[in-house]
Amino acid sequence: MSAAVEMIGVTKDYGRVRAVDDLSLSIPEGSLYGLIGPNGAGKTTTFALLGGFLRPTKGEIRIRGRQLLPGLPPVGQVLSLPQDAALPNHKRVLECLIFLAQLGGMSGAEARQKSEQALKDVGLSELADRKLSQLSHGQRRRVGIAQTLVGHDEVIMLDEPTAGLDPRTALELGQLIQSLHARRTIVLSSHNLSEVETLCTHAAILSKGKLVASGTMDEIKGTGQLLLVALGQPLSNPAALQALATIVSVRAVNPSPDGTGIEIQCGDPNLADQVTTEVLKVLIQHGAQVKGVERGRKLEQRFLETTAPTSG
Repeated sequence: MSAAVEMIGVTKDYGRVRAVDDLSLSIPEGSLYGLIGPNGAGKTTTFALLGGFLRPTKGEIRIRGRQLLPGLPPVGQVLSLPQDAALPNHKRVLECLIFLAQLGGMSGAEARQKSEQALKDVGLSELADRKLSQLSHGQRRRVGIAQTLVGHDEVIMLDEPTAGLDPRTALELGQLIQSLHARRTIVLSSHNLSEVETLCTHAAILSKGKLVASGTMDEIKGTGQLLLVALGQPLSNPAALQALATIVSVRAVNPSPDGTGIEIQCGDPNLADQVTTEVLKVLIQHGAQVKGVERGRKLEQRFLETTAPTSG
């Protein structure tokens, strides 16, 4: 899969403060890529660098193979929607989108056609003539996303797109973003880890300006290499653990301290389904009460593991 965005050894300093530290990252074409990290991890700076709003202190950024150059904003390559993006309250929805499209160099006819299609894509066609001041918070977010769709084939960057929305509106907006990424590469940042886990195909975890984990969501969570079994009560038959260890591709079997959970490490991700079936068969044969099975860790667990403060 080709890269839509590449960061190669990118560093950004603010005086003596290093916000991004030798960051190398490849965002695949057609992915919905989550950028996550604790406060101060460098997410906002990374977004600003990719959007052309900041210049790296050193390193290189490429959008579909073209290097971002100082003083040349990435018009036609990247469209960024900041969390606090403001829209002109006095304008009507369609009028606003047409105006912004023309600022980007489109003719009046093309701007109208693209704007009307974008409103249709985000489900706001019926509000085309309504003033922006009359829209709800969630509707304004949809207009913002429509704005990013007016272009041709740019990489879309969304900073905290569902922040501050009620749960239902956030869910609907997340579903909208997921439906749109079939046609665009989308990069989003969010503190809502369950949202990132549900929506994104890939992700990167930053900590103190450095990359600590990246890959497909399954790779980050270890979906093909880790099986977590929850038991209703501790195993009464120790032979069960010995039998689990003999299953093909099982590398390690680690019961939890209280005996109500088992972590099983698999050697071959391609055999994960087979291993899961065999594990359940062995446990049931040995009288275990299986409450549930998960493939890999939750994204929140991986986040906490990779961003935990180091001692000393």
